[in-house]
Amino acid sequence: MNFRKAVLTLCAFSLVSLSAGAQSQTPQQALDTKPVTVRFGYISGIAFPTFIVAEDLGYFKNEGITIEKVFLNGSGAVSEALAAGNIDMGNTAPTTSVLAASKGARTLGVSGYEYTFTDKAGKSWEAVSVVVRSGEGIRNLDDLKGKRVAVNDYGSIYNYLLREHFLKKGDNPDKDLTILAMPFSQMAGALVQKQVDAVITVADGLAQAKQRMPVDVIGTHTSMEKLDVGLSSMIGVSTAYLQKNPDVVVRFLRAMLKARLYMNESIAAGKTEIKEVVAKNMKFTPQRSDFFWETRGSYYGKELDYVNLLDVPKRLIARQFEILKAVNLVKPDIDTDYAKVVDIRPLRRAYESLGLPWDESKH
Repeated sequence: MNFRKAVLTLCAFSLVSLSAGAQSQTPQQALDTKPVTVRFGYISGIAFPTFIVAEDLGYFKNEGITIEKVFLNGSGAVSEALAAGNIDMGNTAPTTSVLAASKGARTLGVSGYEYTFTDKAGKSWEAVSVVVRSGEGIRNLDDLKGKRVAVNDYGSIYNYLLREHFLKKGDNPDKDLTILAMPFSQMAGALVQKQVDAVITVADGLAQAKQRMPVDVIGTHTSMEKLDVGLSSMIGVSTAYLQKNPDVVVRFLRAMLKARLYMNESIAAGKTEIKEVVAKNMKFTPQRSDFFWETRGSYYGKELDYVNLLDVPKRLIARQFEILKAVNLVKPDIDTDYAKVVDIRPLRRAYESLGLPWDESKH
């Protein structure tokens, strides 16, 4: 399906395919549609297919939005730029958003972005796995006691999840294991060369390790987080920008939703347009494109068994607070109010404007 046909069939697709059983929506005030430029904080070097499709196929343009990408190194840098007003919206993460909110930063999450999960057929679409060398007796996280484990950053959720696991066991993660920070790109080599005993790595790292030696996966993002679905990234906004430009944020999310509707339909039909668009934008080799498609790039639509489209579930934010309190990064008495981290109203307005259903039981 080409872009023009997708635009023409979007309303029919969303209303016929997705709105069965939807509750009637109340009339909305018309959105301000004047052209606008949005400064968007984009994490360098990572493929985010929803954004790529929305930009490449013209969904932002159709909403009167010009994207000015500001490339940043990680979700922490995006959160800092949002708080400082140096960008308007950006690609952040649940952990950094909760930490920012607990410190009083004026930023909010407004939607999900990329999910991590194992689908109901048992296929893994996990963003990150815990990988060990086979045959060394390491069968689960408990067996990492006394071992050397690589995480991508001391400030990452994976460090906090690992530390929480051992703290709950009554162990001291600073003494009972060695946690080392290294880039994802170096993890496979470190595991193969026995510089570490385990790595918490992305799909690329798992594939690279598998090519060089037998390995086992003893955990995933969601098994460590103890949730049915996780968010590897989400969309954040400066609170001041949201207050001044609420309709722009809704229009941005409308573009993202339209992109996802198209992606869901295309993938369900067995088509590969999305794969080709992502490969072109990321300059992937054919082999890299195939690998990305099989491990992450074609999950779209399958996450809807667990979550609303682009939603940030309440259970996920509650779990983030629990983790961060356990590792003493958030005070035990801090208010864990969802609304202090996420303003879901722009996404709900975008849903309503497109006639999409919302399942509160998944939120």
